Amino acid sequence: MSMFWPPNSQGPRSLRRVVSLLFASFITFFMLVPVQAQAWEGQVWTGVGLSNTVAPAPSALGRWGPSLHLGANLQLGDFWKVGLDLGGSFHPTLEEEDERWESLLVTSVALEARYALDVFTYVPYLGLAGVVYPTGPSSERAPGGEALGLRASLGADYRQSRDRSLGLAFDLHAPLSAPQNFPLYVSARLYLAWHFRTF
Repeated sequence: MSMFWPPNSQGPRSLRRVVSLLFASFITFFMLVPVQAQAWEGQVWTGVGLSNTVAPAPSALGRWGPSLHLGANLQLGDFWKVGLDLGGSFHPTLEEEDERWESLLVTSVALEARYALDVFTYVPYLGLAGVVYPTGPSSERAPGGEALGLRASLGADYRQSRDRSLGLAFDLHAPLSAPQNFPLYVSARLYLAWHFRTF
């Protein structure tokens, strides 16, 4: 981790606190939801995609790179879901004329609330998440990388069977302290999900 944090930084320790807080929030939220006499559905998914760290970059098109994603969510009622996911993308070194952009690894941990119309074979959804960036996307105001952000997602699942689905999602990230400065980071991901009953 030392390569991503400045000397004498408390970054890794602070990061552990924030990730622990996210996890505790997830568990607390689950425990406070009224229990109903029905089986709740869970979902575990993994996928690949393309991600773009928008600035600083050689052009308005930003810097694209491959990404990997892993997550899980739990259905709370007919339409709401809560989930936790991990993501990472690599953006290679770029050189253009006299300028050079060093390679960048962006990693994220997100806690998401999702509203899904889970009544069709195709299940569209909207999501809003709080995001921690262990190694954050850079920005004009934070060349070393942002630490916290917000993410809005638009996606859809194609329910192939009771146990499996394919999904496509688009994510827009913004800095938590300046959400008007979006997009900070964008992703398009394709994923495969496995469904299960909680009890």
